[in-house]
Amino acid sequence: MIRSYHFFVLVVMALFSSCDALAKTKVPLLRRLRAFLPTNYPLALPWYENGLEFSCTGCGKCCRVDGDVWLAPEEVTSVMKHLGNNEVDEFRRKYIRGEISPEDGDHTQSWMCLKRNEGACVFLDPLGKCGIYDVRPVQCSTYPFWPSLLESEDDWIDESVLPDDVPLDNSLGDRYWSSELGGCEGIGFSTKIDKVNSMSGSESETKQPLDIIAREEITAKMKTAKNHWKRFPSQEIKESTWYL
Repeated sequence: MIRSYHFFVLVVMALFSSCDALAKTKVPLLRRLRAFLPTNYPLALPWYENGLEFSCTGCGKCCRVDGDVWLAPEEVTSVMKHLGNNEVDEFRRKYIRGEISPEDGDHTQSWMCLKRNEGACVFLDPLGKCGIYDVRPVQCSTYPFWPSLLESEDDWIDESVLPDDVPLDNSLGDRYWSSELGGCEGIGFSTKIDKVNSMSGSESETKQPLDIIAREEITAKMKTAKNHWKRFPSQEIKESTWYL
C-alpha cells in the first residue's frame, strides 16, 4: 500500500513539474498521466508511443518467407475481380493449394491458401513486385505491424535485418534475411544507412530522413491484423503454422 502511495505521489509530482510543457500540447490529460507509468504497468502507453521507424524497401523478401498466406472469403472475391477471373474453379486451380470451407458447405465463405512458386508467393512477379498489390491480403498489408511483432521492443528489433550488401556486425546481433527466419529490411532502414555511411567514412552532413510511422497507424494496422487472425476458422493451424 505504501509503495503504491509513493508511486502515486511521484506521478503527481512529475506531472506538475512538467505542467507548463504539457499544457502546450494537445495530448489529452489521461494520456499525459499514462505517460508516467512504466511500460509493464496496466494502462501504460505502448512502447511505440512515439512511432516506429519503418520504410518499405520494395525488396519483396517478405513474399519469399516459408509460410502460408490465407485469403479471407471477401479477399478471394477482391483478388478474383482484380484479375478479371469469374470462375472460382479456375482460380483454385491456378492459385490455391489449400482451402477451409464452413460446415454448411458454402464455398463462397471458404478461406483459401495461396500456392507458392519456386519458394515465393504465386503472385510475386519476375521483377519481385506483387501482382495484386492494390488488393493484397490483410496479412500482407499490415506487415510488419503484426501483434506478434509488437508485443515488445525486442520482438520488433528481432524482426529487423540488414540489406545483403551491408556488412554484418556480429557483436550487435545483426543478421540477414532468410526464408526460414524471415525479417524486414525496412525496420530502422534510415538508421541502418546512416550507420553504413559512418562505417565507410562517407558520412555526409545530411543524414537520411527518418520515416516514422505514427502510433495511430501502427495501432490501426495491428488491430486489423489481430481481428483478421481471430476470424480464421482453424484453431489448430493458428497455433502451429499461421500467426500474425
